[in-house]
Amino acid sequence: MNDFEHKDYFNARFCYRADEQKVTAILDSYVQNQIELADINRVIELYHTKLFFEKVTDIPDWSEEKYQRYKAKTLNLNTVVYERFKQITEENVVDTFNNCYVGYWDDFINFFYKFNIYKCISKNRICDVLKGLRWNTYNILQDKSFVEYFDEEITILLEEQQYGLQFVVSYYLEEHDKKIQVYIPRHFTIEKRVKLIEDYLKSDDINPNFMKLILNAKYTKELPITPKMKKMADKRNNEFWENNKSAIFHNYGFGVTFGPFENVKNIQIENSKWILEYDTGWVKDNTDYPTLLNNFIYLFEYIDSQARLTCVSSHGERHPLTEIFEVRGVGMYKKDVAFDMLESLSDIQMRGYVEQLIKLDINIEDIIKWFFETYLLQEFDIKDYTCNMPNPADSILSKCKTLASGIDGVLSKYKMLCDDGEIDLELFKYITDSPRIKDIPSRIKNKYCYVINSELIKEMNMFFSSQSMLGYTEKTKSKYDSLIKLISNEDIKLSECEPYNIASLNWLIEKGSIYIEDNVINYNKERVFILHEFYEKEVISLQHIKSPLLKQLIKNGDIYVDDKLLSKPEYKYFDYILNNSEFSDGKAIRNRYIHDSIVPDNNIMIADYYTLLKIMILLIIKINDDCCIYDEIKEGGDYYEL
Repeated sequence: MNDFEHKDYFNARFCYRADEQKVTAILDSYVQNQIELADINRVIELYHTKLFFEKVTDIPDWSEEKYQRYKAKTLNLNTVVYERFKQITEENVVDTFNNCYVGYWDDFINFFYKFNIYKCISKNRICDVLKGLRWNTYNILQDKSFVEYFDEEITILLEEQQYGLQFVVSYYLEEHDKKIQVYIPRHFTIEKRVKLIEDYLKSDDINPNFMKLILNAKYTKELPITPKMKKMADKRNNEFWENNKSAIFHNYGFGVTFGPFENVKNIQIENSKWILEYDTGWVKDNTDYPTLLNNFIYLFEYIDSQARLTCVSSHGERHPLTEIFEVRGVGMYKKDVAFDMLESLSDIQMRGYVEQLIKLDINIEDIIKWFFETYLLQEFDIKDYTCNMPNPADSILSKCKTLASGIDGVLSKYKMLCDDGEIDLELFKYITDSPRIKDIPSRIKNKYCYVINSELIKEMNMFFSSQSMLGYTEKTKSKYDSLIKLISNEDIKLSECEPYNIASLNWLIEKGSIYIEDNVINYNKERVFILHEFYEKEVISLQHIKSPLLKQLIKNGDIYVDDKLLSKPEYKYFDYILNNSEFSDGKAIRNRYIHDSIVPDNNIMIADYYTLLKIMILLIIKINDDCCIYDEIKEGGDYYEL
């Protein structure tokens, strides 16, 4: 075994094909006393061979006897690690950690707490030691016993901007995908946390991401952000960008143009900018109101094939760069650059389209009024669906106020229609409260479905997440970042997959999402399609897909069904645009005009006007879809009725 050379440290959390050879070499060296147990890295590496056998239960070409023989060599390794860590003292702890391989830092920190190594450090030295270790504040606060042991000393450390500020902003204001368990020192009071924020707002150098989090923070008892603090954050943020105009940005470009084009709609790419072209001839030759409304579906693609709104924030996997550069505060609407781009695009489409209609002497407000007061009556026998719309001569402020009020009226009347089967205008006079958007019902019992089964969520992540290692094989290397891309593009045999992925692949076979045919991995197209819809969109509109699989999943209790007009992603989007009750960074456009608020400048009101028009059009599309499906179910029954 003398020929064996550690070219890199073994880490059981990231192991690949043939790594079992490293494990055998390390363990053989250990039993022959060829491992330097004074070396912290060699000791932790030994510990990772134990983790390897906890993670891997089946190794190709290994007999059961060989597997058990090498696993037995790891049984005493916890004691080996303990003995090495008990040699750490107040004097050598920093040097020991600094000599530790970066991939083993988490292991070192965990053992530091597990074996109570910190008790060898005096209270008057602990702050200096922690600064020398350069651990982040989350590492410092992860162990309850440690925090209680050094409560006052850690509090002193947290009062320093370097340690306390970033932690306070991150922990209390930033949203995290998973709950992070930390233990707050008893002496680190609310007053001390607030003082960190106030002092930072007055400091010379500020981080604009921190300003954004403070500005959009909700008031909580753990960290009460006051209006004055928000005002200061807004001011400092504006000052930062005013003083950093030379900062380099990557500007995505797109535009919308209407003209005499050959195709009804087309996309051109000019100088790295996307130009969406729409033929004015089509609009001019098809001025009937149904077609003019359908243009939002077929020209501007406001919905997909399941009548789900395309402008909502996508539920699918976010790009890693988004996670790095975009800050997400607690209670903020989850969105990314793609959402902002599509939101701007839909606003531009609306503005350009309205201008084209005006040239044809058509007011979009008349089309909206026609839909509710004429179309719904003629098509579905829905009476008294009145809709108050602004007049062309009204001021922009008046138009916004009327539209905001009109949206409330549309939602309230639809709720009355679903609850009572009719719209009673006399009763409507006595309704004073606006219904919550999320509570607006559908006329359809089985409208949307969502995943609740944890194993289905696991299955989706295995197939589609780039964080899964299932897309990697020795044959294709890192060409594909997900399992579905791998097996869709390559003929992969189970034997060609990484040994450490075999158990997961066998689990997917048991679930029926993949199968082996002619030794090649194939996938169940219906099941994977359904899973992909859930993964990307969070929701499936049931009545647009007649799927035996969905029906069975409902019966099994793996997915649940609701009966609302808007799906979860849709009502969250509406709430983000119209209110600020659910999201701390909500645009609150409705609130701006329903309540007595400060009147914004003219440019903001114009932008709000087109946004409110867009919301009204989206409601028309959703209500029409709901009513059409309701009539279809009356005729032919509900496929999903159990």
